[in-house]
Amino acid sequence: MKILLINKFFFSFGGTETAFFQTAKLLQEQGHEVIFFSMAHPKNRDSRQSSHFVSRVDFEEMRGWREFVRGAKRILFGCESRARLEELLRVEKPDIAHLHNIYHHLSPTIIGTLKKHGVPVVLTIHDYKVVCPAYKLFVRGAVCETCRSRRFYWCVLKKCIQGSRLKSLLCAVEVACHRRYYEMIDALVSPSRFLMAKMAAMGFPTKRFRYIPNAVSLEGGPPQGAADPPQVLCFGRLVEEKGIHLLIEAMKGVPAECLIVGDGPQKKKLQDQAAGSPDARIRFLGHQPFPVLEPIIRRATMVVIPSIWYENNPFSVIESFSMGIPVVAARIGGLPELVIDRETGMLFTAGSSAELHDKIMLLLKNPDLGRELARKARLHLEQNFHPDVHIEKLLHLYQELIEANAKS
Repeated sequence: MKILLINKFFFSFGGTETAFFQTAKLLQEQGHEVIFFSMAHPKNRDSRQSSHFVSRVDFEEMRGWREFVRGAKRILFGCESRARLEELLRVEKPDIAHLHNIYHHLSPTIIGTLKKHGVPVVLTIHDYKVVCPAYKLFVRGAVCETCRSRRFYWCVLKKCIQGSRLKSLLCAVEVACHRRYYEMIDALVSPSRFLMAKMAAMGFPTKRFRYIPNAVSLEGGPPQGAADPPQVLCFGRLVEEKGIHLLIEAMKGVPAECLIVGDGPQKKKLQDQAAGSPDARIRFLGHQPFPVLEPIIRRATMVVIPSIWYENNPFSVIESFSMGIPVVAARIGGLPELVIDRETGMLFTAGSSAELHDKIMLLLKNPDLGRELARKARLHLEQNFHPDVHIEKLLHLYQELIEANAKS
């Protein structure tokens, strides 16, 4: 079959893009034709369909009323996105479309274009955008669910988007107006059971949801051997909701190095915090491409996920599992589905740096425990997050929707 994959970024940016490109790879290995629709960007990978991609827009760089209005039109109406997609559909005629993150840069209005052409639509939900204008259910250092049951006006009242009432209003209008497009989707894929339950609690119907967790390659050798001194690793975007400040606090008095790999708006603040705790032995390595990051993970004594928001199904956990590295994670969101306490890893109360400190020390003092957790985590991974299982479920869903679409 011919599958159209759509995502707003066509380069490695975060977990969404990891899932997006992995899906493409698995489908191509199964002999299916994969075509793409995305946004133009200097970092983009090569694609035969790149001439159909929409023009680049960076909402972070927009200044002044004129640019704000231009950005608002892109977000709300997606005129260029719909026109470019029309061209692509006339040329390629895909059997099905699988969407990932499309809001802002592409606009959910393209769902209407796909349905107009009779293309079945699957959407993988990577965050909470359809029920939360700020997309994270997290504002100013804490989980927030005040927009439950479509009360999106709270986003404006609380100025959730960058402290701006105007930007918050735009995002609230965006979510309210685009709800009808999300209701056109034939099936929604959730990588975690937690996300499905939370979407239902927030007032979004989940009868079209399918639980298909993320998968990760199981290729590669065992860990490269523990570093000396021991290394505690945290990797990902340096943003408030990742809770990295808790890890820096927890590392005080720990006889190990702490490596933080990643970049983001919190970098300077976190570096200043680390400088104020010299005995914490923190090193910032910046953003690293996966070929560089992989050997860093393999040398780590443990990987820590100190998140304080509702994580979905983060690749940082399953990638660590695949390399035989034990994980210490916060008990929040979808993380407990991956890290089963004292079986596939260690959990601590989200937000508690003292409890995190204790769990880190426990693994450092008991290396045999860490190895046993890593062994069981690998088995858990093979049974539940194997690429073959993932693609089998996905192809079954595609076929089901294509057949139902043909009948209708």
